[in-house]
Parts: sequence; C-alpha cells; structure tokens
Amino acid sequence: MTGMTKVVEAAKRLERAVIRLETAMEHAEEGAERDQASAALAEARARYAALNKVTQLVASRLDQAIGRLDRALLEE
Repeated sequence: MTGMTKVVEAAKRLERAVIRLETAMEHAEEGAERDQASAALAEARARYAALNKVTQLVASRLDQAIGRLDRALLEE
C-alpha cells in the first residue's frame, strides 16, 4: 500500500468516525455523555481538516511532478 493510499484510507476512516460521532450527538442525552461526544466530535473534525489539507497538498505536488515529467518526455 502506497503512502498516498494510506492517507486516503485514513481520511475515509476518519470521515466515517465523524459521521458516527454526529449521529451519537443527535441521540445523546444532555450532560456528561453529550459533552464527551461533543469533545470527540470537535477533535475528529480538527483531525479531518488537517488530514484533508495534507491530502490536498500531496495531490497538488503529485500533479506538479506529473506535469514536469510530461514536459520532460515531450522535450525528448
């Protein structure tokens, strides 16, 4: 499994976790249970945003590298 594939899989798992936490928040009663779910959801959302940013950066760099390789091949 390549590094990019691992990042994509991690992003998918994290997205599913966020969805599960959002569902739990909808069903949680007021109090400590809801507070814990809310804190976990906020942390998961922050991690997802950071991972998404890294994924976009990697994808952009790959696109640039592919473009450079294409140009180099056309020059030959």
